[in-house]
Amino acid sequence: MMSKIIACPFDFNDFKKTWRTDSNAETDDNDSVLKNLLKFNPLLDQTLRMQGHAFAILDIRAMTYPIILGDVEKVCGWPTEYFYEVGVEGYVKQFLPEDAMGMGEFSKYINDYQPYLSIAQAKQFRYTFDYRFRRKDGTVNRICQDSIALRTDADGNITYFMAYVYDITPFKREGKQHLYMSGGDNNQLVVLDNQTNTISTLTNLSKRELEIAALLGKGFTSEQIAEKLFISVNTVNTHRQNMLRKLELTDTTELLNFIRVYRLT
Repeated sequence: MMSKIIACPFDFNDFKKTWRTDSNAETDDNDSVLKNLLKFNPLLDQTLRMQGHAFAILDIRAMTYPIILGDVEKVCGWPTEYFYEVGVEGYVKQFLPEDAMGMGEFSKYINDYQPYLSIAQAKQFRYTFDYRFRRKDGTVNRICQDSIALRTDADGNITYFMAYVYDITPFKREGKQHLYMSGGDNNQLVVLDNQTNTISTLTNLSKRELEIAALLGKGFTSEQIAEKLFISVNTVNTHRQNMLRKLELTDTTELLNFIRVYRLT
C-alpha cells in the first residue's frame, strides 16, 4: 500500500476544475430527473425527517443544490434555506480545513475512477465519504455523504449527483477520512490520515470476509457463522483479524460500524 503526502490546502477553484464545472451553466428546468423527484418530495421529505437524515441533488455544472430535503438542520446544523443560497461553495466552507483538503483529494480519485465505468456501470456508480462539519452554533460533527451519479453528459462527465447525508459522529474515531467507491469492475477504498496528510488505497475485503462481516452485522456469533458457512471457528476469527488489519481498525465494534457506514456488504 503506497501512501501519498498531500501538500496543497483545499482550493474551491481547483475543486471545480476537477469536476469540470461550468460557471456559466444554468439548471435545466425541464430535466426529467428533477421533475420525477419533485413528484415524490412530500413522502421522501417525511421519511428522511423521521430518520433524521437529509438528501440533496447536486448540479455539478452550476455547483448548486436544485433540491434539498429532510432534516437538514439536525444533520448539518444550518437551515435548508442557507444551502439553497450559498450552494456547494458555501457548504464546503463549513468543512474543517483538513477535511476540505481530504474532500479535494477524494474528488480526484472519484474522477479517476469514473471514466473506466461502462454505461451500465455508471448507473450503479456510488461513492461514500466522511468529513467533519462546522454547525451554525460552532459545534462540529462528522457527516457521512453517500452519493449516486444521476446524469452524465455526452462526454461521460457527471452532471448531477444525488447526495444522502447523515451524522456518524458516534460511530467513527477521529483522525481519518475514508472514501469508498463501487459500481466498477473493482471497488476501491481510500484512507486519508488527517494528522500526517497522507492518502493511500486500502486492500479490499475478500468475498468470504464480506460474507462473514454481513453475518457479524446480523448478530451471529463466531460459532454460528462457522456452522452456517461450514468452516471452523478458528477460520472465522482469522478472517475477522484479517479484516481489522486490512481496514486498519482496532476491534469488532469498529469493524461493524465501518462496514455499516460505508455499505461494504
